[in-house]
Amino acid sequence: MHTLRKLIAALFTLALLGGCAMPGSIVPGGTSADELLKRLGQPTDRRNNPQGGEFWEYAYGPEGTETWLFGIDTGGMVRSSTQLLTEERLQKIVPGETTEADVRTLLGKPREITRLRGETVWEWRVNIGLDPGTYVVRFDDNHRALGYNVLRDFLSDQDQDSVP
Repeated sequence: MHTLRKLIAALFTLALLGGCAMPGSIVPGGTSADELLKRLGQPTDRRNNPQGGEFWEYAYGPEGTETWLFGIDTGGMVRSSTQLLTEERLQKIVPGETTEADVRTLLGKPREITRLRGETVWEWRVNIGLDPGTYVVRFDDNHRALGYNVLRDFLSDQDQDSVP
């Protein structure tokens, strides 16, 4: 039954993306910023690249599970593309060490920010394996990560993941 849920979630995701331009098809070095705008529309965020140029972020939320970051050089060419919401990047959050700025750089703009009982909570939609869910990072008043939770939409044999 669990495998069937994963298959349904994967097919649903593919169906949603089927009619859209695919960010993963953008070729760094072979795509101009103008072409990127034509294919994907306006980015959800733009910020300066300290080495020159800009970073353009495309967050496919609030229910989408991808956030793409494209590096645009000063000549208007796409030089890099990175899918930010990967398991590898999620695992880089270290309670007590990682700051809000670090998390923003690692994962992109959160879909929601909430203030609860002395904590600030950021969340993103993510895929853990094929399971969709919500990744939650909690911050203290010093803007450092207190911990994180992974809240899966479909409970499997594993419990929900949590760090302090």
